[in-house]
Amino acid sequence: MQVKKYGKLTLYGPHPLERDGEGHLKYHMADVFPSYSSMIVGTGLHVSLAMNFIAELGNKRGRDLDEKEQQAVCEDQVALIMRGDHVLIRSIPDNMEKCFCTAELLEEVVPTEMIRFTGRRDPKVREAFKLRGESWKMTPRYFAVEEIIKQINLSKVSVRTKNCYYYKVESGGRLISFANFADIAESISDFQEFKDRINEVVNLHKRRNKQFVRELDFFKVDRRTFDFSLSEKLAKYLNSPKGWGKAQKTKANKLFLAALENFKAAIPPEFQCDEPNNPVWRNCVYSELNEIPPTEESMLGISGEFNMNIRWLPGCRIRNGRVEMDPYVEKPVSQLLKDFFRLYGPLEYINLGRLMRSQSTKRAAGSYREVFIAVLKQKESETEQIRILRKVMRNILYFLNRGHSLKRAKQLAEGYLEYTFDRREILSLLGVNTPVVGYLSRKENLPGIGTVPVTFFDRPYIDGLATDKVSDYYYEHEGFVRAQADLLGYEAGLNLIIGRVDPDTGAVYFGDGDEMLQFGDDWFEPTGLVLADFTGTFADVISPLEKFIPYYADYVIDMLFKVKVKGLGREGLLEIGGIFIEAMKKRIVRTRQMFSGQSELRQMIGDLVARRDEDVNPVKVKWEKTLQRLQNLNADDFIKRFQDDVRRKLEFY
Repeated sequence: MQVKKYGKLTLYGPHPLERDGEGHLKYHMADVFPSYSSMIVGTGLHVSLAMNFIAELGNKRGRDLDEKEQQAVCEDQVALIMRGDHVLIRSIPDNMEKCFCTAELLEEVVPTEMIRFTGRRDPKVREAFKLRGESWKMTPRYFAVEEIIKQINLSKVSVRTKNCYYYKVESGGRLISFANFADIAESISDFQEFKDRINEVVNLHKRRNKQFVRELDFFKVDRRTFDFSLSEKLAKYLNSPKGWGKAQKTKANKLFLAALENFKAAIPPEFQCDEPNNPVWRNCVYSELNEIPPTEESMLGISGEFNMNIRWLPGCRIRNGRVEMDPYVEKPVSQLLKDFFRLYGPLEYINLGRLMRSQSTKRAAGSYREVFIAVLKQKESETEQIRILRKVMRNILYFLNRGHSLKRAKQLAEGYLEYTFDRREILSLLGVNTPVVGYLSRKENLPGIGTVPVTFFDRPYIDGLATDKVSDYYYEHEGFVRAQADLLGYEAGLNLIIGRVDPDTGAVYFGDGDEMLQFGDDWFEPTGLVLADFTGTFADVISPLEKFIPYYADYVIDMLFKVKVKGLGREGLLEIGGIFIEAMKKRIVRTRQMFSGQSELRQMIGDLVARRDEDVNPVKVKWEKTLQRLQNLNADDFIKRFQDDVRRKLEFY
């Protein structure tokens, strides 16, 4: 057997990355024995490789290893699997240090960026990586949204009937979703077709393939609730009737509805419709079809649209209070990490990831900026923090590109930061529930200019349901649509007043994901709303407020046409729209009352804006014009015009 010595590692057998003429890996199995600083590569079973290594050790020592020595070798074994672009180390949850030692040895023959670990489902394994600041080493391959949707569509298959299934390439199994199962009802008038489709589902579910995987499984069902015998009972009835008259159809339909309702009750609401544009449904289906283990972001419990949308990055380890940067850390990332230590003090661990796609569909191709997510724990704290970092768009480079000198660009960038924090303070005084925002920065070297700071807004992650991510099933619940209309109408009233629009295009920012619905015990009745991102505040304080009526009316119409509450006709929709409009009016009137006369609030905001340098911070003039426009508004006339526009558009649709 070929033997080659590297630094500390001795390699037995071929190189683990050796490839054939077509560029595929020739060997897929290997074992590392960290106590012996050795690795063996080959084919077959891991136990066979271990025995081969034991034989090589015997040859080297000039005698066979006794039983105790052989046992010690086997206990030291760490299994490796080579697949595609990765070398996977099989994690040992109760002894991750041995796995980390294996990785250090493996780095002598395999590039670090290729090394990954199994065990993402095990909390001990995840915790070990989190504490080392190396969540990125458990990152699966990610795809663009369009490619994921394409892969899901390509997975759709049928067997012999019109039934549609999702095919799992890795194991050969199939999945039937609730929507796919519900579609069988369309064939109930044709006895033979209906019977064949039900029989196919039942028979496939009972069979297993060579990998002992079910030929068909029911997508996302909770086995404690799901009752497959209801489908079996229906199949048995269809295989026994003597005719197919009205009575038989009624009986079969009753049995089918019982199975369907049980299926529905056994799955989370977000999986009752096949919605490729819903990130929660899309990512879960894709993960199931490709048998991807849960990602670190899904384990954190953060909103579903983050899942498979974060690239965890090489960062740093903290050992005995000392920070050790990973050799593969990006320079901008290392600088951000250093600023985290400056602001947050001693940390127990920190993991940094980059958001791969915009969370807002409206801004994906517009004002989307670089976004990071940080998971950290301060040394003396008992709780973990999740932070969102969003690059400040109006930074020094922004003003340099508009012809300003470096000195002036720095002044304007600092003024914009101050202006942002002033806007947040004013919103808070106006009663807006919005998180406290700070900032971090990194250095960037601009050719011909020099080194300048690049700043990121830093805010806590807000748990809740983004207003642009509300799935269809929520709109089936009357309590939800009424509560949402009230909350969003009240928020829209202030959103209108503060002129929250895109400063470049004038498009209104509202309901596009910045507002997060909050829930109590009932997940179908939101109880509050948080404005997670107040971008665009005071962007348009000049235009008459009537200009924005068509936009908000269109928003109400779009919201109403998502409503799926049974028995709610046009008058019911008008009533829901009326809730939105009445809440909007209440917010406008209440805000005006807050500034009647020389109120304390008016004085507080006046004192705040008066201290600012208008040359770099426009908050004073912005606020004065906002207040002037609000005071000049005829609220009753505005609401009447808004109400008429909603009614007219509802009739048109």
